[in-house]
Amino acid sequence: MSLLAQAASTGDAVALTPFVLAVAGVLFHQVSRLWEQGLSGVAYHYAPVLVVRLPRWATVVAQLVALPAALALALVPQSLTARVVTVALLVLWMVSTQRRLADHALLGVVAAALFAFVPWELHGAVARDLLIGVYLSAALLKINEEYLGSERSAGRVVTAHYLGLLGLKPSARLLRPAPYGVIALELAVGITLLVPGLEIWGLCAAILMHGAFGVSGNFPFSVLALALWVIALTARDSVAIDPGGGPLLWASVAGSALIALALSRTASGRRSVSYLGKDLFQGLVYGYLCGLALSAQPFAALPTGTGAMVTHLLVGGAFLLNVALVPAGLKLEWSFAMFSSLRPFGRSWLERRPLVDLPRYYSLTLPARIPKTLLREVEPRFIFLVTRDENVVHESVAFCLEESARKCRTSFTPRLMALAEDARELTPVGATGDEAPPRRRLLTYPAVVPKSLDRRYLA
Repeated sequence: MSLLAQAASTGDAVALTPFVLAVAGVLFHQVSRLWEQGLSGVAYHYAPVLVVRLPRWATVVAQLVALPAALALALVPQSLTARVVTVALLVLWMVSTQRRLADHALLGVVAAALFAFVPWELHGAVARDLLIGVYLSAALLKINEEYLGSERSAGRVVTAHYLGLLGLKPSARLLRPAPYGVIALELAVGITLLVPGLEIWGLCAAILMHGAFGVSGNFPFSVLALALWVIALTARDSVAIDPGGGPLLWASVAGSALIALALSRTASGRRSVSYLGKDLFQGLVYGYLCGLALSAQPFAALPTGTGAMVTHLLVGGAFLLNVALVPAGLKLEWSFAMFSSLRPFGRSWLERRPLVDLPRYYSLTLPARIPKTLLREVEPRFIFLVTRDENVVHESVAFCLEESARKCRTSFTPRLMALAEDARELTPVGATGDEAPPRRRLLTYPAVVPKSLDRRYLA
């Protein structure tokens, strides 16, 4: 019988360490993704985010087994070996991930690695610093012309789309301040974690904000964020999971589940029975974490001492460097620039690339004949996506796709694309066959983007 099942039968609380909560948050992300997309795509390995292209069987094992095994090992008490193997399994799962590693998934892996090896007295400081870094990074990177001033702004488009799924038609006047409101809210939540006494206000705002993220399709991020809030505000070596709970906790669970069922939507609006089950499950987990955080009062004081100061400097410095790499042109993914409207190309100060000639994007052409063997290697709908005329593909994805195509005796005919001076669309560079071939690289930029700057881009 598992610890949680035993607790449920006896009524006793179970103490889960921050390390376990972080690993469970990453597993929650994977379970939610597989619940939405099914198991049919777990064997594909045509666009590894971390360069290494695992064999098909290894990709399947890493996608389905690595995270449950990691959680089982994380539950082993006071074992350094178990913690090391757990972190290795998390890295293996990242290596097997295709096309995009979500920012919150990376956050969960980083949090787990820190909790595995940092003294427990500093876990609260680590969690608090990670949350501050995420909120302030997200707000700062949204301060760009496309997000604030364009009708293509993700802040306006996503708000309008979600309200439309609920049957509402917001006016342009109502949507205009939406991007500014998002930035102000993210800044405010981050600042409340820096000022003693304001945590309760930040927590309430974060619950509302992450609840909105959840019902609009990103409960995995919301669950991981609230797990970090629980760790930051309790600042103990473990968090008590009590099946008995209290009125506030169960009211939070019930309210969150009802809201998730009532307000969650898919991109098309309609939900199957399976989606309703997923929404209920996600709402229950999110509500429980919200209840734990709200029940943690009085909140733990801001950590002090040399260890806490070193933690603040290292985590804060890492976030500053991470943000600086965006305007330097070295990355866009894993920057917590979610829905910031930033693109790999453009004219914003955040998108200049003075240090290196990156990134390279290619247009791909649909082969006249597609062998069945290629369709077993690459997802058919992804082939359709990357060969559409309006899209261009990151060179690492183009490299892997062309490698698969050549094995099947065909080709996607990759053409290097670039943004000409004062142009609004990427165009071919040089004559066919003369341009530089795609290379295997980290997917530090999106796998697929529109080639026109006038098309909406929400990532």
